[in-house]
Amino acid sequence: MNNKMLYVTGSFPDNQEGIAASAKVLMDAMVNHLGGDNVVLLTTDKPIITNNISANASVKYELMSDWRMRIGNVKCLYEILSKENITHVHMEYPGDLYGKTFLATFLPILIRRYNRKHKTNIECNVRLHEFTKARLLRRMAIVPILLFAHGIWIPAMEDRQAATKIAGKRVHRTLIGSNITVVDREKENISGKTVISYFGSVYPGKGIERILELWKSIKENDKDNKFIFKIIGEVDVNPDNHFLEYHKFVRERIDSLGLRDDIVITGYVSDEEASVEIRNSDVATLLFEDGMSLRRGSFIAYLSHGVPIITTPGDAESVEILGNLEGVFMCDDEAKMLEKIYEWAGKDKESMDRIHSENIEASSYADWNEIAAKMLKEYEML
Repeated sequence: MNNKMLYVTGSFPDNQEGIAASAKVLMDAMVNHLGGDNVVLLTTDKPIITNNISANASVKYELMSDWRMRIGNVKCLYEILSKENITHVHMEYPGDLYGKTFLATFLPILIRRYNRKHKTNIECNVRLHEFTKARLLRRMAIVPILLFAHGIWIPAMEDRQAATKIAGKRVHRTLIGSNITVVDREKENISGKTVISYFGSVYPGKGIERILELWKSIKENDKDNKFIFKIIGEVDVNPDNHFLEYHKFVRERIDSLGLRDDIVITGYVSDEEASVEIRNSDVATLLFEDGMSLRRGSFIAYLSHGVPIITTPGDAESVEILGNLEGVFMCDDEAKMLEKIYEWAGKDKESMDRIHSENIEASSYADWNEIAAKMLKEYEML
């Protein structure tokens, strides 16, 4: 019998969270190795996904109306396993569109129950994007996965160490690649100014307030008006926004710091547009509240475009891989951050081209095809 995967993800494009984009990129990388006939996608039946899923999904797909733990949903899952002759389940977790529900949480248990009833041996592997820094309810929801999944794949070292205390040798190291494919285009600097940017989702924990304070310090010392600032992302004050209150706070904070006329907020942009905006940045500021780790997709997006990056101190793994790069500055001191930004802004083109090339070369550690191949070999699907 051929190996066949059910690829489960609550979020998928065009849902605008980063997990949705990475879920598609990893799935496509797995399809490159397995072939499209050997992968079935199961995702959420929401208009933000289903309106464009035919264009985004490279495989046959099934839809779950919601992820509540109810008989109809369990029956739907089991019917897919049976009719598609699934041998492996890969689940992306967490994701906002799973909602505050339990089907995804107990998926590994449901797979084990199906195996006992049908005398099958389907393996359920889960890729976790967060654990130790997740909210309490999210952490509690992850515990059943740690107890019952056949394999748990975690990028961040701290999360992996904590999960190993529960799941032991079933915990594996993986990496995060960039969701943003590099657009092969020359850098454009229409304004002639040094562009300092932040790329990614805007929500608590990303250090947005601290970034704004850093930008304020740069602006106060910018007597020659050499700098411009960009948030490559959405700060949305529409009532249906999940992070409405926080986005209101960010808008108010920008105004209170007197930066309204100095910050460009792009709003949600396509992957291609994001690549152009990132490439046109001169310096990235990514001040994660819980520190730099290898699970940071926004970091690898900048790195793969060659942009020098100011970020917070990293864990041992990120320091080992990235700590010696001239174009990556891990620091918790604002004065030193400012000094490094001014140093980069004053370097000649030859020096910045060297930094650019070194960062791009370093980004090869996070190639999605290699990440997918390693996982599939461990699943014994290759």
